[in-house]
Amino acid sequence: MPAESVVHGACPHDCYDTCGLRVHAEDGVIRRIEGDPEHPLTRGFLCFKVNHYLERLHHPDRVLYPLRRSGPKGAGQFVRVSWQEAMAEIGGRLQSIISEHGGEAVLPYSFAGNMGLLAAGALDERLWNRIGASRLERTICTASGNAALRWVFGKTIGPDPETIPAARFVLLWGQNPMATNIHEIPLLDELRRSGGEVWTIDPLRTDTARRFDRHLQLDPGTDLALALGLGRALLASGRYDREFAEERSLGFDEYRRLCEPWTLARTAAVTSLGQDEIGALVERLASVRPLLVRPGYGVQRQQRSAAAVWAIAALSILTGSWRDVGGGLLMSNGGAFPLRSLAGPERKTRAVNMLQLGEALTSLGAPPIKALVVYSANPAATAPDQAQVLRGLRREDLLTLVHEQMMTDTAKYADYVLPAAMSMEVWDLHTSYWHRYIQLNRPAVPPPGEAVSNPEFFRRLARALSLDDPELQADDLALIERALATGHPWLEGITLGRLLKEPVQKLRLATDARPFVDTPVPLPEGRFRIMPPPEAAVEGSREGSRAPHLFHLLTPSSRETIKSTFGNMASMRRSHPVPELLMAEEDMRRLGLASGAKVRVENEHGAVELKAVASDVPRPGTVVSYAVRWNHEASGRNVNQLTSPQLADYGGGSTFYSAMVRVAAAD
Repeated sequence: MPAESVVHGACPHDCYDTCGLRVHAEDGVIRRIEGDPEHPLTRGFLCFKVNHYLERLHHPDRVLYPLRRSGPKGAGQFVRVSWQEAMAEIGGRLQSIISEHGGEAVLPYSFAGNMGLLAAGALDERLWNRIGASRLERTICTASGNAALRWVFGKTIGPDPETIPAARFVLLWGQNPMATNIHEIPLLDELRRSGGEVWTIDPLRTDTARRFDRHLQLDPGTDLALALGLGRALLASGRYDREFAEERSLGFDEYRRLCEPWTLARTAAVTSLGQDEIGALVERLASVRPLLVRPGYGVQRQQRSAAAVWAIAALSILTGSWRDVGGGLLMSNGGAFPLRSLAGPERKTRAVNMLQLGEALTSLGAPPIKALVVYSANPAATAPDQAQVLRGLRREDLLTLVHEQMMTDTAKYADYVLPAAMSMEVWDLHTSYWHRYIQLNRPAVPPPGEAVSNPEFFRRLARALSLDDPELQADDLALIERALATGHPWLEGITLGRLLKEPVQKLRLATDARPFVDTPVPLPEGRFRIMPPPEAAVEGSREGSRAPHLFHLLTPSSRETIKSTFGNMASMRRSHPVPELLMAEEDMRRLGLASGAKVRVENEHGAVELKAVASDVPRPGTVVSYAVRWNHEASGRNVNQLTSPQLADYGGGSTFYSAMVRVAAAD
């Protein structure tokens, strides 16, 4: 590396924006990180989290050398060893497990700690295929929503976000871009300056809800009811795009039948919205164009996840909003990137849903899980049904390997902790599930200490297992070249050579191209499916009745966190020194609680102690705890003690936002 350098990077975290970065290094140390002003959409500014990234890069919790456990699991007691020692011991133990129990006794566990193509699904998946490991179903975040989109539209693609200013009405449904998609805010502001409106549907009074034109604060879990009620009102009035909806979709009669029971009065009663509020929204949907429906992923972390997303997606068809540039439905553009998978053929081994990790570690048999390999994830803090997960991680007969940047909650349970590089120290290729730019991430400095990238970790693990397949030792840049070489017209001219010169490249798909109008509907019938997925839970009014003494618990992300990734940052601790539970003042008075009181929050899964804070963010009957604090900073247990491993109706997704809890003053 030169003494001073500036390289282009891409933010690797699980966020819509996938910001372009400029990373400044001097004498082998990263000194400054700033937004790349030449990125056309992220425009040179960064979110609260990444503005403090130097703190994370140089954090005292950073793991720099291989470590072997020397004390009880969970105690965080380790001794330093060499890579050679660690891999020799790990290779021997894994070979014994595979020999005795078969490859399915090995379970990989990873998610979106680094969203780079090489970090998230390349040599790791090749290795798991080679040994026949159990398959991890990575469902914790978006599985049900994406499954519903693929059912209705054939793929997860929406309008280009750069067309948002062309819309005249945007409906943010369960989305809080002030915290989770900050570069959408200037686009929405531009829309409003030119006369458009932005409304928000959300059970919480978020910063986004406060910022824009109108907020419909429905009860949690009633999104499906509202979407069906809106559909019925449009159908009953005849104010829908008949040609688009009826001729371009399948299952219209079934859709009409499912909407029919949802009168304005019934919808208002179930959602707790006023009939006038719903009526005003119906008027906007019927009359304002271009119309953009913008659901967030929060709307699909409930028991009726897929049903809710299906019903919201159906509104975009019913209104014909796809006809207009700037209109349609934008939940994900993740399916827009026609890159080649680097994983190889999927292995025909058993599948384990990551939401049911606790059950897999404690009761799965034939064979039992004997080795757990964790990377780009922190399940001890982020997985639901935390008590059972921790019981599994405490098993002395479970070999746990953690490739990690920090001494996380999960790392404390490891038999071996192997140091992981950060994105600014490695090569990778990044796409986005919001915008349509591909970015090459260059290393600004070598990894510190003995840290290695995810691909290099799996090269070493393959060698430790005496696997000599050249595909398991592929070079990073060769992998990037292979991913891009698909021949798809949307990737025309986007090569590694081009990215080395110009590291931000937009897909060769016109900004104003209207998905499913100017491009085909990629379903066998060539038409939308406006009827629901067969497994989706559509019938009935809501997610079941709530007893008066129970609260609906929501655990969204805040501007300071992406789940547990920034949980040890001093900047976050200063703003929120202890984990909090936001409650409506009315509820606090009813329970005799003062703001700042310590409360015990519990349900059938577990219990946690939090500081109750009076807030107008939740409505009465709902409580909020932002996800997610590290356990050892929250009396050993965080809010995922209360979340369920139950799967959603379709797609195997999470039900984090369907948790019901009791709240009482702590002893």
